[in-house]
Amino acid sequence: MAGAPNYARRRLGSEMRRLRLEADLSGEDAADACGWDKSKISRIENARVAVSRHDLHVLCRLYGADTGASTRLEGWLTDTRGPRWWSGYTDVISSSYEELIELEGQASEIRTANANLVPGLLQCKSYAAAVFSTGPMIPDPDRADALLEVRMKRQRVLAREDPVKLTAVIAESVLRCEIGGRAGLADQLRHLLEVGSQPNVRIRVLPSASTASAFIGGITLFDFPDNDDLGVLFIEYHGGMLVKDDGRDIRRSRRHLDYLFANALSEEASRQHIAGRLKDL
Repeated sequence: MAGAPNYARRRLGSEMRRLRLEADLSGEDAADACGWDKSKISRIENARVAVSRHDLHVLCRLYGADTGASTRLEGWLTDTRGPRWWSGYTDVISSSYEELIELEGQASEIRTANANLVPGLLQCKSYAAAVFSTGPMIPDPDRADALLEVRMKRQRVLAREDPVKLTAVIAESVLRCEIGGRAGLADQLRHLLEVGSQPNVRIRVLPSASTASAFIGGITLFDFPDNDDLGVLFIEYHGGMLVKDDGRDIRRSRRHLDYLFANALSEEASRQHIAGRLKDL
């Protein structure tokens, strides 16, 4: 579903609605002033269609938006028009997965915690291949190969010219689960030590002895360069994933992540723990 509304388009539509209401204009009034079909304003605000740069400037002038607001919105517009390398994989990825990829590309900082697996952005190729070829829902080989390609390409956000900052908490039990056998786990542990040495990547291990380790699934919080942006929450659970941008959900998840980080080992202690686990294999 390559045309599904992404977060950047939704937040742009939401902000356009806010500016219109501040200008005390109805959707029909705004459409009439611009000489547009009466449904166009609604479709822009509900992220059903993309807004062009020209139309964005027309609406900003109509709503009396200042230069700073116009520049900020134009930056969001760029987010919605970025390269979509994953468009060739839409037959194997869901719309939620598409949105995850878009969020990773747009975010300036990602904070994540996972109780079951090494997060996708930190998986080595052999570990990821084992994830896709084991378990109760094994895809056909061609689909598994395509999903593996997607996972590896997602990781380019960590090594691009302006890399995203990633902080990850991994449950200690994950480091003991021999996905891909002992050799596969060893590859993954070596990869964690390697990628964890990058200045934009911080890896923390949550000890099994900590009461904080009693959490299920994975949560990821995306933050963006715009200080006015509350962020986006991505939740993984058995059999699916959810994208949420409700303010209350985001605040709760920030507190949850803060709690997990506070109970996790330090980066150096985590590194030593991972190295020790590798030595034991």
